[in-house]
Parts: sequence; structure tokens; C-alpha cells
Amino acid sequence: MDGLVTLVWMAPDAPDARQARAISAWALGRAVKLTLPPDERPASIASPAGDAVPEDVETLLDRARDAIAARDAEGADRALSTAEAALRAHPELPQAAWLMAEVERCRSTRWSRMPSTDTEATDRAWRRAEALDGGRTAGIVEKGSASRPAAATIRVALDAAGVRQAWLDGKPVPATVETLAGPHALVVTWGGAPVWARWIEVPAGSSTVAVDAPSPSPCSLADVSRARVEGSAVRAPGVRCPRWVAAAPGDPRGDVLLAACEAEGCAPLLPWRAPEPWTWTPPPPGGPSASRGKSGWPAWATWGVVGAGAGIVAGAAVILVDALRPAQAETRFVNGGLITE
Repeated sequence: MDGLVTLVWMAPDAPDARQARAISAWALGRAVKLTLPPDERPASIASPAGDAVPEDVETLLDRARDAIAARDAEGADRALSTAEAALRAHPELPQAAWLMAEVERCRSTRWSRMPSTDTEATDRAWRRAEALDGGRTAGIVEKGSASRPAAATIRVALDAAGVRQAWLDGKPVPATVETLAGPHALVVTWGGAPVWARWIEVPAGSSTVAVDAPSPSPCSLADVSRARVEGSAVRAPGVRCPRWVAAAPGDPRGDVLLAACEAEGCAPLLPWRAPEPWTWTPPPPGGPSASRGKSGWPAWATWGVVGAGAGIVAGAAVILVDALRPAQAETRFVNGGLITE
């Protein structure tokens, strides 16, 4: 193994000085330079403009209900179309599906109470509302549908990336979810922030929804964070980093446990002991450090390990040579002649 390798420290606290020496010595013995995984995050699609949408939609729903009571079909249609357009533009909102269901129910009431009633449109709008929020009891002026939406099973094609989570109609969902045929709001979050959102039409029966949400870059923090230590082995399902090394605290006989990895496959964890402090020459202070856990990384976290390791060996060699060199005779000039000591 040679070249640049990503280091993944698998412990809640940063490595101490002794563990740092052990990792550096391991890297030196394999002629590699270690680097920390970058914390890359896609931009959130949440917009400040969306904050006002729920209140605006509630106002438009009230306006549509007033128009229905006044037999104003044009006013009701205009208010409902405006409310639907606002929600279509912001599927990432947690309450988007619930509000869209109320828009559909109000539209169902419009078709059941206005002149030129349309029974088919009334039932269709009510079923679409039920698909979005699971259904509720019809109100005094509402007319529910005689039939329910067909059952549906959808598979969300999103790999188990750890930091990513799929949400259907405001609820977190696994890779496969049972629902109802009709419209739904599908959102993908990254670390809690929405990064992808779509309105989808789910057919009856089984189907798959393709999700082109941002995915973790190989060797990024989100990519390697899926790795776990289980006993004496490293499990790394889904990790795509081509070359990385897992490091974890060891027992008193070994300062760290280390395993060389390629993507999902890792060698067994083996103990590695730090060199003694008198052979250790740490890099000069200064330079950026990256925070990890409560204590954060120490200053050596930028890691020019090969260079630092070469300094360690050179320092040790100098010490040993000075200690083992035999004493040499020395000639001094003094009053009265030459004296050799």
C-alpha cells in the first residue's frame, strides 16, 4: 500500500498523543500519507420563501370555502388553483401532503355543492385526499367517496447511506413502504435538511420510485461514516472509498487497532503499538485542525505522516549515533607543552 489513504478514526473521542504516534508509525511502515475524510454536504433546498406557504394556503382554503358557500365557482376554482400551485412548488415542506389533501377535499366539496355537480370528480378528489393523509371523517358540508384508493407498495431506490433519509408525506419510510395509490410528497433529507423533493403519482400495486438525490462522495465523511467496529472486525456496508484505513482505540497491550480497507472489504483489526516518546518528534505546532467529537482532532490532524515519520527516524538515529560513538583523544595547547587527553 502506498500513496494517499483516508483515515477513519472509529471512536467518540479524538486519538490521544500515544495513539497518534502509533498511527503515524503504522503509516510510515507502509509508505502512505493519511488524510481525514472531508465533511461534504449538499445545499439544502429549503427556501425562506416556503415559510409563508402553509399560512397562505390556509387563507386560500378559507377563501375557497367562502366562495363555495356563495355559489361562486370561479372564485373557488381560482383560490384552489393558487393553493395547489404554491404547494406544488414546495414539496419539501413537512405539512405539504396534509395541506394538499385539504385542497383536494375542498375541491371535492366544490364539485358536490356547486351547480352542474360532477359525482365522478367529487369522488376522485376525495380519494386523492385520502391517499395523501390516510383519510378522515367527512365534515358537515363534505361528501366522502364510496370507495377507497387502491393499495400500493413502492420501493424507494435510495441506498442506505446513513445520513440520508426518505420521507413520504411527512413520515420517515424504509426502502419499501405500503401506501395508497394516488399523489404523494417524497422528500430526501441529508443530516435532517431536505436536499431532494418531488410530488409523485403512485399507481396501484407494486412500483419503484427512482430517486436522483445527491449521494455521498467516495471517501467523504458521509461515505465512511457507515463503517462500524463489530468485535475484531470492521463492517462497512455501502462504503465506496477505494482505499482507507480504519483505526480504533486498542487494549493496554496495543495503543490502536488498525485495518486496511478497500470499499466494503476490510482486513482484520490488528493491534499496533506506539513508538516510545524519546523517538517521537511531533510536527511543528500551528496549521488548521479539524474537529471530531467532543475533544476535536489535535494539531497533527492535517497529517504529513511520511514527512513527520522520516523526522522521527532521523531523530532516533542521531540520538543513537551520539550515544554509541567512542570517545576520541583531544590535543590541547597548554603552557609548558602539548597534553593529549
